[in-house]
Parts: sequence; C-alpha cells; structure tokens
Amino acid sequence: MKRCCFFLLVSWSFVSWAQIPSVGTPATLEVATWNVEWFGDSDNGPSDEARQQANVRAVIAQSGIDLWALQEVSDPAAFQRLLDSLGSDYEGVLGEPAVPGVTQRIAFVYRRTVIQRRRIEQILTPFASAFGYRPPLLLEAAVHLPDTTVIITFITLHMKAGTDLSDYNRRQEAAQRLKSRLDLLYGDRPIVVLGDWNDELERSITGFPSPYENFLADADNYRFVTAPLDAADVPTWCGNSLTCRTGSTIDHILITDELFSAYEEGSATRFSALLEAIPGFVFSTSDHLPVYARFQFAAATVTEVQRARSVAVQLYPNPARDRVTLIWEGKGEPVTIRIWDVLGRLVRQWEQPPAAGAQRFEVDLEELMAGVYLVEVALPDRRVSRHLIRLP
Repeated sequence: MKRCCFFLLVSWSFVSWAQIPSVGTPATLEVATWNVEWFGDSDNGPSDEARQQANVRAVIAQSGIDLWALQEVSDPAAFQRLLDSLGSDYEGVLGEPAVPGVTQRIAFVYRRTVIQRRRIEQILTPFASAFGYRPPLLLEAAVHLPDTTVIITFITLHMKAGTDLSDYNRRQEAAQRLKSRLDLLYGDRPIVVLGDWNDELERSITGFPSPYENFLADADNYRFVTAPLDAADVPTWCGNSLTCRTGSTIDHILITDELFSAYEEGSATRFSALLEAIPGFVFSTSDHLPVYARFQFAAATVTEVQRARSVAVQLYPNPARDRVTLIWEGKGEPVTIRIWDVLGRLVRQWEQPPAAGAQRFEVDLEELMAGVYLVEVALPDRRVSRHLIRLP
C-alpha cells in the first residue's frame, strides 16, 4: 500500500513539467467550460490545494483556449492567486453567491489579447434559488481575431445538482427563466452559454425528460453543440473513475443561431488528453473534464451577424390592447412570424410567402393574456425581435 501511494506521489510530482496539449489556433476562437471542483477549499475536493492550483494554471496557460468559464471556485483568494500566476496576458472576473453560506462561485478567465471586456453582469438574481443560489454571470466582450472583430455575449452558469424531484424542478425552472431572458432581451445577439448544467440532454439523470427541453425544442434558435457527446454517453463528470469512462454528460455549451455558421462542426469535445498529461487528474485536479468548442469567423459570417441588427422592423401601436401591425422590408424571402411569452413558450406562429418591398402584417391580440411578449420576424438567414406589451 505504501509503495502504491509513493508511486502516485512521484507521478504527481512530475506535473509541473507535464505538457498540456494546445488545442487553440491564432485564427479561431476557442471557449471552454470547466467545473474545477471546490477550487481553493481545503475541506472539499482535491486535498492538495497547491497541486490543484498548479494544475489548473497549467491547463489554462498551455491549452491555447481563449476563454474559460469556471464553476465551483470556492475561495476568492485562490482565484486571485490563479490570475496572478497567469500574468498580465490574462484577466478574470468572479461571480458572487446569492446567499451567505454558499461558497461555490462561477467565473470567467480569458486572454486579454483576444477577449476585450465590455460589460459584466450577474443576471436572474431574483431567481437565484432555481440556480442553486449561484446566479448566472454574463460577460459581453469584443472578440479580436486576426481578420475581424465580433461582439459576443458569454454566460456561465452552474445549475442545481441532485437527483431529487425538487432538484430537477429547480433546473427546469432555471432553464425557463434563462430562455425567457435570452428571448426577450438578447433575441438578435450571438450568445454562448457555458457551464455545469448538472443534467443530460437526451434524458434527465432523474429518468424524466431533460429539464432543457425548452432549448432543445427551439432548434431554429438554440443549439447544444455538446449534444453529440451526450448522445454517445461520453462522460464529462468522471466521479471516481480515473479513466473517466463512467459518469454523466452534464457539462454543456449552448449557442444561439447567430453563431450556427461560425461553429466548427465536431469541435465540441471533452479535454480527454488531460487524463494522460496530468497523472491522477481526477483526484489531483477535478472530477470534471473541461469541454471546449471552436469558432471560425469568416468575413461573411460577421457581415450576417451585423446585418441582423440593422434590419428595420416596426411594431405599432405598442403597448396595445386589440391588435398590432408589423412592417418590414421584404427581400423576396419567406418570413416566419412568431410570438413568445415570458416563459419562452411559443404561443403564436405564422408563415409568410416570399415577397419584396414594404410588408405589413396585422396581429390580433384578443386571445393573448395581458403581459410582455416577444414578437419575432425570422428570415432564412437572420431574425429581428421586438418587445410587445399587451394591455388588459
């Protein structure tokens, strides 16, 4: 037994010289999500805090990944030491738990030469309970690549863990709250949501349907690029498996349709090479493997993202009680008109044939309850949304 332990200690002592494979390229954007298992907590997670700190630093510094979304950062001082050790090339921001006693935090760490922070916001704080009292953290940033710059909104989250019905219900509520906010406030923006979702996509770990069915059902506007990992039962949470062959696929990356064409197909994968690069990774570093994805922004892609913001759509009167009129400039393309409620549910939909010139469409509001809605005009390659207030 002592000989075995001695072997493990000797193996781990070589981690400082281990080479972490680089998966990034200068011309592309690489993003990753990683639950770093009670990072900085001496009572939970890996027992050797210094070793965990060194390993996490090595992965971030050597991987070539531009932006990291981290979960389970448990000690702000340890997070600051991580940033200090990474040097001036990196920057980070740490979220706050919603109530005292919750120590796990979510965070971003990113390369300053690629990611330029524009805005940071902790969102959905009134619904913190649904998120395990760790409300999502939003980072709006300018992404600078050799040939272009694009504005992207990144969100990291850590969903409620557990297999009880109450845990499942809270994850489901959190998904509804998140989708409602994205639909209503960010309907035409490129968004990447990275995190520990604590559940699977094809079917929940509880045996119920996935709590993220609302996103999965809206395939025109949202896509889990990690869905193939889930379908193939590739674990991202390893449990106590040194080889990470058992566990659950619970770490995911979700994107909006503005990024569908920029995503490099098949690039979303778990960072399995760390199991060999860092001996004893599951016990020395984290019981989760990072999951990363790659994006390539060709000039045409950026043009389409920018054009989506400039399409003119008028909605009047607003607020309204009986009916509203939509006006837009047709380009000879078919148009889909949708209305979503505040829970992100599709309540009305119409298909319009291809037409050119000024187009008008009247919407009867009689069957809608009073409240706030999102009205969307969707063309084949872009969509524009407007908020609608239906008066009682």
